[in-house]
Amino acid sequence: MNFADDQYKAASSFAYTMIVVDDEPVDDPAEPGPALEVKTPGRRDAAAAKKVDQKTEAQRSHPLDAKGLIKSALDLGLVCSVVNPSGDEGSVAKSVAKASLRADIVSLDWHMNHGDDGELASEIIQEILCGDEAIGGRLRLIAIYTGNKDQNGILEKIAERINAAKDISDTVIKDGKVLVNSTGLRLVWLEKSLGNKKLASAVSEKQLPKQLLKSFADLSNGLLSNVALATISAMRDSTHHVLSKFSSDLDGPFFHHRALLENSSDSMDYAVSIVMSAMKSEVNKSQIAEQYTTINAIKRRLEAAGTDSLILRYIKEGAEKQFHFSLDDILTIIESKEDKWPADILTSAKERKENNSNAKPPHPSFKSDFSTVFSESRDDASQSMMRFSFLSSSNSSELSKVSRSVLPKLGLGSVLHSEKSGYLLCLQASCDAARGDGLFFFVPLDISKSSPHVVVPHLNSKGEPNYIGLAVPPNCYTKSLTINFGDIDPADGGVTVNFDVSKNIFHVLCSEKNEYRWLANLKYKRALRISQDVSQQMSRIGFDEFEPFREKRS
Repeated sequence: MNFADDQYKAASSFAYTMIVVDDEPVDDPAEPGPALEVKTPGRRDAAAAKKVDQKTEAQRSHPLDAKGLIKSALDLGLVCSVVNPSGDEGSVAKSVAKASLRADIVSLDWHMNHGDDGELASEIIQEILCGDEAIGGRLRLIAIYTGNKDQNGILEKIAERINAAKDISDTVIKDGKVLVNSTGLRLVWLEKSLGNKKLASAVSEKQLPKQLLKSFADLSNGLLSNVALATISAMRDSTHHVLSKFSSDLDGPFFHHRALLENSSDSMDYAVSIVMSAMKSEVNKSQIAEQYTTINAIKRRLEAAGTDSLILRYIKEGAEKQFHFSLDDILTIIESKEDKWPADILTSAKERKENNSNAKPPHPSFKSDFSTVFSESRDDASQSMMRFSFLSSSNSSELSKVSRSVLPKLGLGSVLHSEKSGYLLCLQASCDAARGDGLFFFVPLDISKSSPHVVVPHLNSKGEPNYIGLAVPPNCYTKSLTINFGDIDPADGGVTVNFDVSKNIFHVLCSEKNEYRWLANLKYKRALRISQDVSQQMSRIGFDEFEPFREKRS
C-alpha cells in the first residue's frame, strides 16, 4: 500500500456524483447496423469515401457508451447522470453549471452541436468556474472526454478563454498535461477509445469512472486533505442517521431552553451546536484518524514526496545551515518525545559526513525549525505554519467570499486594523456586543513571527493573502482603547461589518467616521481565553510584605 492508495480511498469515499455531457449517447455502440449489400466500389464510391476521410475532426462521430458508463459508475458507488445537450443548447450551460454545484465530477465531450469545436464545452466550463468563484473556490474535477486527439490544443483553448473571461479572476495555468488554478480546479483531457482496444492511451466508457476517481484523488495531495475528504464523507454517510435523532418531540425542550435564556437569540447557535455535536460523534465512530494519520500513513506520505528533500534549514551564526535527514530520522522525531529528539537521530556518522556539511543542529533548532523539512524554504515553512495556526484559531476571515453574502458581526475576538491604530483585538463581552450603547473594548496586538497568539490573513493590494502572526503584549490593558460604533439595534444582533466592493475589503466605521478594516473573527474559545488572560493581568494583587519572606513571583 502506498500514499496513492490512501488518496484513492479517501477520494472514492467522498465522490458521490458525476455529470457527463455528450451529444452522442448510445445504449450499445457495438450493436451492428442494418446489413449492407456488398458490391465492388466504383469511381463515385471511391470519391465519396475520400470525401468522408477529409472531414474535419469536429465533424466525425464520437459516440458515448452511456449504458456501459452508467453501470461502471454504479458499481463504484457513483451516481452518474448523462446529459444530451442536443436541442437545448441555449440553456444547457447554465443548467449543468447549476447542477455541478452539487456534483463532484463533471465530464464533457469536446465536439457537440454538430461539431462546434469546443464552444459549448468551454461555455459550460466558464459557467462552472463562475459559480465556484462566487463561493470562494472548491475542489473541482472537470474532464474533457473526447475522440479528438489534440490534447494540447484543447487545453490551451480552454485556458485562453477562461483567462480572458472578465467574470473569473482566478488564473488557469497549464501544469504538465492538466489545467489548474489556485482554488481547487483540476481539468484533464481523456481520449475516447471508441471501441478500439489497441489504443493503449485511450479510456473506454467502462474504465472512465475509475479513471476519473483517480484524477479526483490527485486533488487531495496531502495527508490532511485525505483526512478532510474522509471526514466530510463520514458526515455525509451519517446524515440520515443523525436526522432521525431530531424528531418533533424535541422541539418542546428546545422552546423551554429558549424561554429561560436572558438573550433568547443565543438559542439559535445552540440549536446548530447540538446538531454538529451529534455529527461529530458519528464521525468519531468512523475511525478516520486510525486510517489516515497513523505513523504508517505519515511514512507513505513522506515516501510519496521524496525522501531526498528532507532537509532541516536553520540559522547558526547569522547564516542559514542545512542538515539532511533520512526517512527513519523523521519518523523517529515525529514519534518520540521532544526531549529525546537529538539522542534518537538514527543517521550514522558516515551518512552524516557524506550528506551534511554542518554538524547536527542544536535542540532549539529542532523545535523551532522542524517544519522547514517539509518546505522548499524557511519563508515557505513560516507561511505554512501561519496558515495552520489560522485554521485552528479563526472562525471567519476576509479570505471567505461567503462572508460577503452573510456579513460578519463585530464582537469578542474580532481583529481590526487601521493605519493609525495598528492591529486591534476586540474583547467586548458577547452579550454587550449584541446590544448596548455601541462602545467596544479593544487591546492592541503586536506582530510576532516566533510565538503568535493568533494568526490572521491580511490581503495585499492584489488580493493575495499574507498571514500575519499577532501577539497580545504584556500589560496590554494599559494601552487599551474604547471605540464607539454608535447605538446598537438589538433586533440586528450587533454591529455589522460591511464589504466595500471598490476597495475589495471588509470594514466598519466608528461614530467619528474613522474606518477600521476587519480581518477575522477568532473562534470563541480562543478569544475567551485571551480575554481571561488579560483579566488575570489586571487582577494581580500587590501589597507591601517582608522582603526576605516574600514568595518570588514572575
